Amino acid sequence: MFQSNASFQSSMFGSFAYGTILKRHQNHLLMRMARVIDFSFIQPLVEDCYSPLGRKAYDPVCMVKLMMLQTLYDLSERDVVEQADTNLLFRVFLERSLDDEIPHWTLLGKFRERLGEKRFTDLFNQVVVIAEEAGLLDEKLRIVDSTAVVAKVDVARHLGSGKDEGDDRPDRLDRRSPDPDARTGHKTANKKWYGYKVHTSLDPSSDIVTAVETTSANESDVDHLVPLLDQERALFSKKKRPIRQATADKAYVGRAEQLNARNILDYTIPRANMNQKRAPNPVLPGILRLRQASGLQISGDDTGHHYSESIFFY
Repeated sequence: MFQSNASFQSSMFGSFAYGTILKRHQNHLLMRMARVIDFSFIQPLVEDCYSPLGRKAYDPVCMVKLMMLQTLYDLSERDVVEQADTNLLFRVFLERSLDDEIPHWTLLGKFRERLGEKRFTDLFNQVVVIAEEAGLLDEKLRIVDSTAVVAKVDVARHLGSGKDEGDDRPDRLDRRSPDPDARTGHKTANKKWYGYKVHTSLDPSSDIVTAVETTSANESDVDHLVPLLDQERALFSKKKRPIRQATADKAYVGRAEQLNARNILDYTIPRANMNQKRAPNPVLPGILRLRQASGLQISGDDTGHHYSESIFFY
């Protein structure tokens, strides 16, 4: 059903030529992920998508890892395959020997379609569970934020065609867009984008994203704060593993009662016109380290520390 990675395991390059270089990069993110995460769980989750007959498919573990590399390094499908073919650490992470071909970039899109949303969610959740079992997650604090994702739509062309046909209604882009789920979102009164929001919950002690939700760009952030935290809590409900604190920018403010009902201290940034009381300052180790890595700024005044608005790219 799937191609074997035996050539990587038995290759002289795999055991000797790689060794000297890899010893110098043992603390590289890809090397640490390869050591800690056993990706063998992927095959059982996706094997029903494949036929046992015909030509053997590329190992789905390799395909998932390619998509992880694409996200981690913000690469196109073409570029991630090219990098995987020439970058030694990429090859080792993918468990591909120098003699092994890298899957053609067009197969990544087909693989996504084959899996579908539910299997992707199952794969993501399993990685979070494995990270927790490996002791990589700290339940104390979660940082929630959203990232603007621009839809691949020629906005000017579709807006222009509407005016040409006498349609100048404000929602004409939504109705004419080839991406039916994309919408217009506003960062400020004058700054907007057309596409989506990706809401994430992050463990700052490990920089691991523990929950993700994608919405249209026009949806309110605050409606997704509690569901994101509940998404992770559901994975560990039997272990009664709590999330103790949550922080987010002021777009997420307004869910103090729901957080309190879950015994989660609320550190969301209040708006200037609010009298909302904030919880005592959280413990900051891990946040300080994250500051340099992902752009989170920490500032303070006479009342203590607070978190400024930030966007995480993971």
